[in-house]
Amino acid sequence: MTEHFIVYERDHSWQFTHRGAITAPFKTRDDAIAAALEEARAADRHGVEVIVQDKDLQQETIWRHSGH
Repeated sequence: MTEHFIVYERDHSWQFTHRGAITAPFKTRDDAIAAALEEARAADRHGVEVIVQDKDLQQETIWRHSGH
């Protein structure tokens, strides 16, 4: 099963969601990505991904757990 941390902009601030919980606000995209990456790495579970979603709802996976 894959778990997603999804980073996106809403109402002029950045945030990310994971398992229905929203973590916000962040002033910049990079701040939100850094926080999502930190939480995703701390989860230390196989199948965890960090995805960035742009305003057109296009998604890019920027990190996947590579542990065994």
